[in-house]
Amino acid sequence: MEAYKQSIGRRKKEEIDTLIQDPFLNDFCKIIQSKAYRRLAAKTQVFSRTGDPHIRTRLAHTDEVVATSIAIADQLQLNKNLCMAIAAGHDIGHTPYGHLGEGKLAELSGKSFKHNVFGVVIAQHIERGGRGLNLTFETLDGILKSSRGPGVLFTDEGVPQEYTAVMFADKISYTFADLNDALRYGYLQEVPAVAKGLGWDQRTRTEKVVKALVAESREKDSVSFSHGEVFVQFEELRDFMYKNVYYKIDTSLHKGIVEGIYNFFSGEEFKSKYPSVDPVIATALLTDKEADEFGNILMRMKRPSLDDIKNFGIFDIFSDFKYWKNDLSQIDYTSPDLDWGKR
Repeated sequence: MEAYKQSIGRRKKEEIDTLIQDPFLNDFCKIIQSKAYRRLAAKTQVFSRTGDPHIRTRLAHTDEVVATSIAIADQLQLNKNLCMAIAAGHDIGHTPYGHLGEGKLAELSGKSFKHNVFGVVIAQHIERGGRGLNLTFETLDGILKSSRGPGVLFTDEGVPQEYTAVMFADKISYTFADLNDALRYGYLQEVPAVAKGLGWDQRTRTEKVVKALVAESREKDSVSFSHGEVFVQFEELRDFMYKNVYYKIDTSLHKGIVEGIYNFFSGEEFKSKYPSVDPVIATALLTDKEADEFGNILMRMKRPSLDDIKNFGIFDIFSDFKYWKNDLSQIDYTSPDLDWGKR
């Protein structure tokens, strides 16, 4: 297999951020300096508000995906910089409380809401006061195509191998890290037998799975992980995590908070001051920490006001839009808007 080399380009001609010659390394640096990336530090990965600094945030998970992506790309001689850029941006579109939040927003709005799509929207139309990060098409397209849910980890035909490498790196990283955190948090009392079969700790399990993926990918001359004993064990562990951890967490409180926030942003006070802001976008841009704070406000009073949340980061974003004279009402959060790159 061959590494992806030549980018088809960016949406706009680059006027700043021209110091780094490699386009994908440039993308990586743009992403890790963005507001969206910084917000990941205040978003939970699986377990919220534990007080334990060693339980992963969404940012810690993202950094682990970057590391695993580099390992896969290095072994298969793929474009490491492209993998790093996609991995750094793959979760920037997550709402408060992750998948729970995006599902609740879809229910409340009656429209599709997908974090991978919204991540591309943020990168193109929300960052830097609506001017966007001006990333390459490949980084944006890779972010869009990195998401998979439970079930078989299918691969996309015809996309750069780096996209698939990051997709697998994401699944490998969260499966082992979330197991680690479930044990640390006390949600699980012992290491499941299938995990023990993959190694005695997270690093040995990760290395074993990555080596199996690399061997299969070399055999098929494309990034692949779909057969063999290690694959079967890994899929059994993923299935275990969904059934015994992800689906068992009580999400009722967080769903109620998301609904309360959405209703507030749909209300008269907010709309009178920010008439062009879709309540879905306003809610989705909050961190878990801010959502928790709003939940506490809702418990203390029936009618929160804008003054109660004036410290929230969204108002910084709204100010940037006003300064640059851009309009949030023109943003379609359901569309990745990547037709410009399909030439």
